Amino acid sequence: MAHVWAMFRVVLYMEMRSKLKPVTSTRLVMLFSLSLVAFYNLATWHALVGLTQLQGIKAVAFYASFAFFLWAAITLLLTPFSFKPTLKPVLSLVALCSASAAYFMNTYGITIDTVMMQNVLETNPGEAEALISGKLFLYLGLLGVLPIVLIWMTPVTYRRVLPGLVNKVLVCIGCVLVIAASVGPFYSTYAPIFRDEDKLTHFINPTNYIYAIGKLTKQTVAIKETVKIQAVGEDSVLSAEARQRPKKSLMIFVVGETARADHFSLNGYARDTNPELKKQDILNFTQVSSCGTSTAVSVPCMFSKFPRSDYSDKKGKTYEGLLDMLQRAGLKVVWLDNNSDCKGTCLRVPHSDIPKTQPSPFCDGQNCLDESLLVGLQDYIDSLKDNAIIVLHSDGSHGPEYYDRYPKTMERFTPVCHTNQLGSCTSDELKNVYDNTILYTDHFLSQTIELLKRNQDKVDTSMIYVSDHGESLGENGVYLHAAPYAIAPSAQTHVPMVMWFGNQTLEDASIDRSCLAAKQNQPDLSHDYLFHSVLGLLGVNTTEYQPALDIFHSCKRSKG
Repeated sequence: MAHVWAMFRVVLYMEMRSKLKPVTSTRLVMLFSLSLVAFYNLATWHALVGLTQLQGIKAVAFYASFAFFLWAAITLLLTPFSFKPTLKPVLSLVALCSASAAYFMNTYGITIDTVMMQNVLETNPGEAEALISGKLFLYLGLLGVLPIVLIWMTPVTYRRVLPGLVNKVLVCIGCVLVIAASVGPFYSTYAPIFRDEDKLTHFINPTNYIYAIGKLTKQTVAIKETVKIQAVGEDSVLSAEARQRPKKSLMIFVVGETARADHFSLNGYARDTNPELKKQDILNFTQVSSCGTSTAVSVPCMFSKFPRSDYSDKKGKTYEGLLDMLQRAGLKVVWLDNNSDCKGTCLRVPHSDIPKTQPSPFCDGQNCLDESLLVGLQDYIDSLKDNAIIVLHSDGSHGPEYYDRYPKTMERFTPVCHTNQLGSCTSDELKNVYDNTILYTDHFLSQTIELLKRNQDKVDTSMIYVSDHGESLGENGVYLHAAPYAIAPSAQTHVPMVMWFGNQTLEDASIDRSCLAAKQNQPDLSHDYLFHSVLGLLGVNTTEYQPALDIFHSCKRSKG
């Protein structure tokens, strides 16, 4: 029976294929490029309209020129692959990848650049599963599978090698001429659009992801060629003052996820999203900027000696960071993760992920709530004999499935968006579900403080919480995060930062609390300050330390 079915499919395929007229390889590339311009670049056209603001006949002429420009550019890109062994496989791969790119750009309003591709490649299975939807499969079916079927069913004629090479050279020359003819009359309009690549090129499908993959591959190869991790702060030691403190120090550093500062009621948000933290004796810093707009950038950057202006992915992966220095100075360091991973930050210190299948009231086998990070932590604290820092990498407000980030008992704001198709939810539903995640973060941080309170009589306790980046909730049609920093909305770069200190911690560190409190609205704070502030608070001496970037330094009391 199987053989009969297989024979039937072959006959059906041959019958349908016989009804399609043969085309040359060049024509197939041109037709495919035309389909990319028309059906896969809706986000590009939308962005273009917003950038040009043209009217009347001039607008029609410019958009027509852009269509020709885009068609010629994509044809130029694909023509070198129009040989028999590569043509159909390459076009099929581009169709599938472009369908995926079109889905995410159209659905979430994102752009695709190197950072976005890095996020894609570093996404774990749980995060990837959260992005799967029926709409995604529809895109993949109509813009991916269907074109692939047509590509493989279409009979293609190929020229001999030499005539084929000549033809391809002529096609490429023709494409260059079309590009020149399209851009020339409207150069004054094109120039400002392409001068800043963030404005448009990150939307153009498929060149956006092809360029990003190429650039990321180049960076990865360069990093791998740098075999040795460069040491940072080899002179790191605990200062004499820190060694003379009456108690050991214990800091819990909470790396937040996707929390935006303007949804913290501590920062003036109308809804009470911080009912528990406001009852704690905290310091809340209201004007803090992130290093990046994605976890892959911000997490390693905040633990790096390099400020945002000088930070790069290569530096993040080839230089030691804050945790290495603290460990070298004799502190016990541990990283506990309830997120994707530490993005290389914790590789040389003890670290572990929270098992999703552990028997815990905070885990369901697939996801764990952030309170799972606190399970068993008291036993670890009891075992400590040295100064220590515990880093908790929380799941926070990670989207698009915000409804999975908090227990149903904390679903205070309703109705909620209960799908990963954020564009299908009302603005109120999306705001409600996101605010519930902030409400749960508030609870988790308060529970962390309560844990530290139970230990403040035996050790000097402190907590620093700061989010890695913010989140867009549909403003101007943009969702999620990872926008290019230069054009990212403040919703993705303005992050909350909260500190709490045990009853003797600041006194033993000779820090004036009232002076520190006066800095809560300091306008220029950022992730750049974290590296040096942690060194300063914990009393680690090193030539890498910069007092100007230590929040605590100017509030130090002299002991004279």
